[in-house]
Amino acid sequence: MKFIVDTDPGTDDAVAILIALAHFNDDEFLAITTVAGNVTVEVGTKNALRLLEHTNRNNIPVYKGEEKPLYRELTTAEWVHGSDGLNGVDFPNPSKNEETLDAVSYIKNLLLKSDEKITICVLGPMTNIGKVLSQNPKLSSNIEQIIFMGGGAGFGNTTPVAEFNFFVDPEAVNIVLNSGVKLIMMGLDVTHQAIATKARLEDILETKTVTGKNIVGLMSSLSDIEVVRELFPDGTPVHDAFVTAYLVDNTLTNGKFVNIEIETKSELSLGQSVIDINSVTGRKKNVYWMNQVNDDKLFEIIKFASSKLP
Repeated sequence: MKFIVDTDPGTDDAVAILIALAHFNDDEFLAITTVAGNVTVEVGTKNALRLLEHTNRNNIPVYKGEEKPLYRELTTAEWVHGSDGLNGVDFPNPSKNEETLDAVSYIKNLLLKSDEKITICVLGPMTNIGKVLSQNPKLSSNIEQIIFMGGGAGFGNTTPVAEFNFFVDPEAVNIVLNSGVKLIMMGLDVTHQAIATKARLEDILETKTVTGKNIVGLMSSLSDIEVVRELFPDGTPVHDAFVTAYLVDNTLTNGKFVNIEIETKSELSLGQSVIDINSVTGRKKNVYWMNQVNDDKLFEIIKFASSKLP
């Protein structure tokens, strides 16, 4: 398997990237592409480089992507992730820069030239992928699958009905949903079922690594936010970790093949993922919607990453 991670790091993005770095080598983990979302693309790109620096994996290239959604102004989430995107968790400054080629061009070239199909792990808004597929629809046949964090059935975390990644660039999501690619959705339906409780954080700290300490810092930092603490009194979800953890073990989640559409026009429900769970619309099924999780398995994967990395 060969894959790239498309991301807007982001505290939970960082956990997801560390999982991938711990479990896969440079022949499998081809690149990180960045996009604006949780933070600006400049901050997110630096964070990707910081994670590679920490793990001594600077052979993996980083490509800076789109700085705003396809047709909208950028909405960010520094109030959740901090102005640095990692809520002050102490990863080193990078000793290398991102590549000169932009992320959209890199992804396009990779799909054109690769001898095998590529898996794309999307942890943020789908702007980069949407732009690639809108400009080159036939490249969808060169994608093995897109595993993404986004959406939710009937509820959101940015508006009453919209999850953040879908809300930021709904037009890009619409392109991906209609691309014909195999799509695996890790939405709020599963991420809210796996909570980083105090006991789980203490278990990770037992690895006695800097990575373990930093992962605990990333996952626990959100509990300092009052609205998050009210929703999740026992700990917080670690949303994006599901995407790369699923690469490690695809028995992590279970779900159902359904039709999913996204609202792109309504001010009231912009970014809502409309999930036809009961097949009442007759629309073509296009997404494997995950709704069940082995939450202990997720934290076992995270602990293993903590133990394997510096």
